[in-house]
Amino acid sequence: MIGGTTRTGRFVRALSFGYFNMALTLVVGLWLTPLYLWHLGQESYGVWLMLLQALMYLSLMDFGIVALLSRETAFAVGRAGSAENAADVPEIVGRALRLVLWQLPLVAMAAAALWFLAPTAMRTGPLAWLLVIVVLRFPLRVYQEVLVGIQDIAYIGALQLVSFVIATAITVAMVFAGWGLYSLVAGWAFGQAIPAVASWVRLKRRFPFLLPSTLPALPWTVAKRNLASGAWVSVAQIAHLFVYGSDVLILGYMLGPAAVVPYVCTGKLVSVLQNQPQLIMETARPALSELRAGRHRDRLRGITSALTLAVLLVGGLVACGIAIVNRGFTSFWVGEQYFGGTALTVSLVSNMLLRLWNASTVYAIFAFGYERRISVTTLADGLLTSVLALVLIPWMGPIGAPLASMISVVLVSLPWNLSALASEANVSRAGLVYELRGWFVRLAVVFVLAAWAGHNLVSVNLAVLAAVAVAVTCAYVVIMLPIVRRPPAAEFIQPIISGFRTRASVALRRHDASA
Repeated sequence: MIGGTTRTGRFVRALSFGYFNMALTLVVGLWLTPLYLWHLGQESYGVWLMLLQALMYLSLMDFGIVALLSRETAFAVGRAGSAENAADVPEIVGRALRLVLWQLPLVAMAAAALWFLAPTAMRTGPLAWLLVIVVLRFPLRVYQEVLVGIQDIAYIGALQLVSFVIATAITVAMVFAGWGLYSLVAGWAFGQAIPAVASWVRLKRRFPFLLPSTLPALPWTVAKRNLASGAWVSVAQIAHLFVYGSDVLILGYMLGPAAVVPYVCTGKLVSVLQNQPQLIMETARPALSELRAGRHRDRLRGITSALTLAVLLVGGLVACGIAIVNRGFTSFWVGEQYFGGTALTVSLVSNMLLRLWNASTVYAIFAFGYERRISVTTLADGLLTSVLALVLIPWMGPIGAPLASMISVVLVSLPWNLSALASEANVSRAGLVYELRGWFVRLAVVFVLAAWAGHNLVSVNLAVLAAVAVAVTCAYVVIMLPIVRRPPAAEFIQPIISGFRTRASVALRRHDASA
């Protein structure tokens, strides 16, 4: 325990903070975007979106050292039984700090390279300040990861909430004062600095026994081993950025920062909602690993098929909802002029569905120990996505970005990942695809109708949007119901429904008895 708090209590509090922070960030973010567009203009806000995406690449210069620190700290605490008895944590933290300080000159050189390689529209005072802040903050990220490792996550959740509120207040005040892009830079800087510094203060005051008094010696053999341990983590992070974090940069570089804003605004609902279906696979991943190592390996095929279908059923519902309300939502949110069109919406949503299918496959094979294959596959996918985007965007405009991603996932990630899953499930790759034929056909019918309605729905009345969304949801549920009632979904969904009916019946009898 930490501070007399049980692991379950820490988890519940952290989860509560996590959901609250997510909701607050979403609501505030939706409110701030029109504010920024009004005060900064489309061109400047587009530059800011490009700057944020470019900075994500600098954060990967630690070669996975910081990303692995929380895990190494947790292992040490687990071996010792408590944080107070984990005598080797100071050495682990000291080694990580020394490695990060060794990497600091490389980060500075990468920041300088980014400055000289950036388009003229980005090479401004705000970018210079952002690069300086990133370099100065680089070593401070270690302390927050130590807190994560000792499961002080409720404090981190509260800290993130406080820093978000302060950073937002600073940004809004400076925007109204007329500071332009420097307002966003200042808010971002405070949002990054507050958690880093506060984490160091927390460790210094509450857990000083976890911090090294001096940095330990680090022989090259040990450093090489640590760098090798984080190599695949770093590869996976870089690959993820290529897939999901290069579209805005390429689009802004090719078509100018102003073109970024309609693209981002049109894809806002996709970016917000696309991660929700993946929670199904994330939750099931430990059970898949246990099943693979146990005696019931023969059930893998049915379970992985049912989980994939569950992800796609939820993803399809999200896709149809976005297709029908996206135009009205974007027009109501920031204005009709920032809606990129129905074709762009359909492309973004189609790419989301393909990526969800691939993500559900990745979660499954990750539980089976395919970390290296996933990293290499995702890296190849990301590189091809970037190359295709460089070719398609000048030719087709913003729609070239999601099309590049769709082509890449179909040619690279899905075939390779499905092959690994087919091997584990003892079935052919074609068999895995064929099992989803019912979902594909039904989704196509509903999705086409939803896209048509969304294109012709010019009203931005929220009541109209809500009514149409409910109608589409009902239609989708009805048309997908036969799939849920037959294998592979029925074996796992029917017990859930039966359990719900039983609990509802018991509750009703108790209510009648008390009445």
